[in-house]
Amino acid sequence: MVSVQARERCRERIAALAEQPADPFAQRFQIIELLRPVVGFDRWCWPVCDPASGLGTTGIGEHDYWPMPPRLLLLDQRLNEPGALQTLERPRARDAGDPGLRFLDLLGPLGIGDELRVPLRDRHGLWGCLDLMRSSDDQPFTEQDIAFLDALAPLLAAATRRSAAAAAAGRSNAFSPPSAGVLVLDSDLAVRASTAGARAWLAQLLPAGLPFAEIAAMAPIYNVASRVFALATTSSVSRGQGLPARARVRAATGDWGIIEADRLDPLERTVAVTIRPAAAHDVLDLRLIGYDLTVRQRELVNALLDGSDTRRVSERLFVSPHTVNDHLKAIFDKVGVRTRKELIAMLVGQ
Repeated sequence: MVSVQARERCRERIAALAEQPADPFAQRFQIIELLRPVVGFDRWCWPVCDPASGLGTTGIGEHDYWPMPPRLLLLDQRLNEPGALQTLERPRARDAGDPGLRFLDLLGPLGIGDELRVPLRDRHGLWGCLDLMRSSDDQPFTEQDIAFLDALAPLLAAATRRSAAAAAAGRSNAFSPPSAGVLVLDSDLAVRASTAGARAWLAQLLPAGLPFAEIAAMAPIYNVASRVFALATTSSVSRGQGLPARARVRAATGDWGIIEADRLDPLERTVAVTIRPAAAHDVLDLRLIGYDLTVRQRELVNALLDGSDTRRVSERLFVSPHTVNDHLKAIFDKVGVRTRKELIAMLVGQ
């Protein structure tokens, strides 16, 4: 039995770690090692999502289901699947009465007895998920475990959001992103056809040093395609139905791409997935959200980048010059600059 004091010490250490600028992968491994003795789990997975769609783009983990992501991701996008990530607002353990196909067909046969899913959400969307698993010969997660992770979730979401802002600031000077490419996937997420541009993108998405790198590179493709298939086969109304089949991804070179999918042939149940270079505003928006700027604050920043002064920003946003200056002060505090020139220079990479 873990004491209340041990859980509080763990929370304090994770809170301090989450505030520090760090390599996101190293930071997540450190957080896992702090959680392991307090919560207790055998396997784990930490996918990171594009907050605009809630679709996973990358991730790390220690588990033994690497060979099965296509089927796993297809089920995770089904809005009526118990524990589907898009429907989760709070941490949730496996429902013994209705575990769902995802657990019965895939996780259970691997010897996983319970899974605690922790969605990492804030007002901007879903930034990722922390999946903790226990073996079938272990005790299920307790209400205390769920409450503890529920309290930690905002800290973990904020840390993931800040790492997204840092990633969006990165640029590649050595390579040019590939041209747009297309893949055709069937309803089992098998690739039926692909263009040279798509294959070039996949080569850049290969993560260095991770097991099953090819599967990891395909994961965002699977996720985006799964959204299209899932929404075509469910009638349930939930959060996921209003989200696009679209995700922003960052290649190993630092280049950013946009992955989008749409039905190709309903009769053959095929989906076309396109990968193209991201426009500047796509990455800028992710960076501004990463700094936790509100919609109004992001509108103001975009007006400044267009060359507007205070008067023109005031007229454009239908607010007073005094309100514009108040917004600017809040933006400076969040971004860590002192003047408009510093803000613009930082955002355009000068």
